[in-house]
Amino acid sequence: MQRLVHHFLESSCLRCPEKAAVFSGSLTASYGRVNALSNRLAHLLAENGLRKGDRVLLVMENSIECVAAYYATLKAGGVCVEIHDRSTPAEASYYINNSGSRVCILSGQAAKRLDGLDIPVAISPDGSCRPSCGACVPWSVLDDMPEHDPGIPVDEHDLAAIVYTSGSTGKPKGVMLTHANLCTNTQAIVSYLGLTGDDRVMVVLPFYYVYGKTLLNTHFMVGGSLVINNRFAFPNGVVKEMADKEVTGFAGVPSTFALLMNRSIFARTRIPTLRYVTQAGGAMAPALTRRLIDHLGDTPLFIMYGATEASARLTYLPPDRLVKDKLGSIGIPIPGVEIAIRDEHGTGLGPYEVGNICATGPNIMQGYWQDPEETARTLKTWGLVTGDIGHRDDEGFIFLTGRKKEMLKIGGERVSPKEIEDAIIESGMVHEAAVVGRPDEMLSEVPVAYIVPMDDRSFDREALARYICERLSSHKNPREWFIRKALPKKPSGKIDKEALKNELLHEMCSA
Repeated sequence: MQRLVHHFLESSCLRCPEKAAVFSGSLTASYGRVNALSNRLAHLLAENGLRKGDRVLLVMENSIECVAAYYATLKAGGVCVEIHDRSTPAEASYYINNSGSRVCILSGQAAKRLDGLDIPVAISPDGSCRPSCGACVPWSVLDDMPEHDPGIPVDEHDLAAIVYTSGSTGKPKGVMLTHANLCTNTQAIVSYLGLTGDDRVMVVLPFYYVYGKTLLNTHFMVGGSLVINNRFAFPNGVVKEMADKEVTGFAGVPSTFALLMNRSIFARTRIPTLRYVTQAGGAMAPALTRRLIDHLGDTPLFIMYGATEASARLTYLPPDRLVKDKLGSIGIPIPGVEIAIRDEHGTGLGPYEVGNICATGPNIMQGYWQDPEETARTLKTWGLVTGDIGHRDDEGFIFLTGRKKEMLKIGGERVSPKEIEDAIIESGMVHEAAVVGRPDEMLSEVPVAYIVPMDDRSFDREALARYICERLSSHKNPREWFIRKALPKKPSGKIDKEALKNELLHEMCSA
C-alpha cells in the first residue's frame, strides 16, 4: 500500500500519464499534467522558504489548480490547511494565526477578497493578493520552475493535513492527520467500494471537507477520474453532466439527495453508467433513503459514517443489508477499524445498550492542533470518543441515536431530534427539516421545528401537526413550526443547527 498521500498522484502518473485525471467545466487535465503542475508548485514553495512541517493555507474552490496545490504542498513536505474558499479576511486570519501558516495559495476570487493578509508569502493566479508584510507571488512564475519531483524526504508519520472542524463552542479545532492516517483510510474506502481505474466520480462536495477529499484521494489512488462541478445550486445541470460525462459514482450528504430527489430532474433521469452512490455527512431520513433506493434500482447505495477526527470514514453499510433489513443503520466498521459502544467511564456495553460510539484504528487523528485539553477529552485510552451516541444489534450493526450535544432533555427524558425530523420527512409534505430545543421553564426544553415545505402552495401546517401527533408521543411534538424557503447550510452541505439555535435565541430575546 502507498504510504504517502502524494504517491497516489505519482503512481497513477507513472501508470497512465495521458489518462484524464480531472474534468472541470470545459477543461481536462491528464495525470501527467497534474503531476507536472504539482511538481512546479512544490519547487516554488521550497524556493519561497517552505520547510518540512511548515503549514500551507489553501483557499481555493474545487479546480485543477486546487488539486495540484494540495499534492504540491505534500511533495514539498508541507502540511495542508484547507479552508472554505469563501472565507472572510477575519476567518482566514484566525486560521493563519492558529496554524502558524507561512504560505497561502489562493484562487483568483479568494485573492481579491483576502488582499492584505498578514502572511509571509501569498501565491495567486495574477499575484493580486498583496500580503500586508510579505511577498506576492503570481502563478506565472511556475513556468520557470522545474517539472521533476522536488525529492524532499517525507515520512508516513509526518503530518499531512490540519483539517479544521467546528466545535460545539468556541473557535474551530484543527484535526491533525498524518500521511499514514489518510493512506490507510483511503485504502479501506477503495476496498469496500471496489474502486478501479475505470471509475469516474461526480464531485459536488468541496475538497476542504474531508468527505470531498476522500473522493480525490480514492480515485487518484486507483487512477480513476474526477468530474468537478461547483454549481450544485443548479442541480439539473449537475444531473445532465453526470449523464454526459458517463460518471460511475456520485457522493453526497443528506441535503444533497433531498435537493436531487425533490428539486431536480434526477428522479426522472437514467444514468446507465452509474455504478454506485455514497451518502455520509449525517443520518439521512429513512423516507428519503427509501425513495433514493427505489430510484436507483440495481445501483447500490452505500450509507457511510465517520468523523474528521477519523480521516473521514469509520463505518459503511453494505448495500444488500440496507435493502434487506438494516435501514437506519450506519453499518459495520471499515477494514482496519474497531468500533465499541461504551459508557462514560469507557466500559464496553452489550448489544442494544445505548452509549458513546468509540473507535480505534490507524486512521484516528493525532490530536487537535495546539489544544491538549480538547485532545484529552476526545482521545481516551480506549479510543476516539466521537461525540455520537448509539447502539449495536446482535449482528454487530451500529445504529446512531444522535449527537450527544444535540440531544433534547424534555421533562427529564432525553429525546433525539433525529426521531422527530425523520417523522416530519416521512409525512411527504416537507423537503427538509431541522429540530432544535427551546428553553422551557417547566420542561427544561421543548422541540421546535424549522421546515421547508415540499410545495408552498399546497402545504398545510395543521395537517402536518396532526400527522406528527399520530406518530410521536405528545412531549416529542414540536411546540412551534418555523416555515422557511431554505435552511442554513454549512460549507459541507449539512444543515447548520447552530445558526438555527442562534436565530431562535434572537427571536426569543426580541419577543
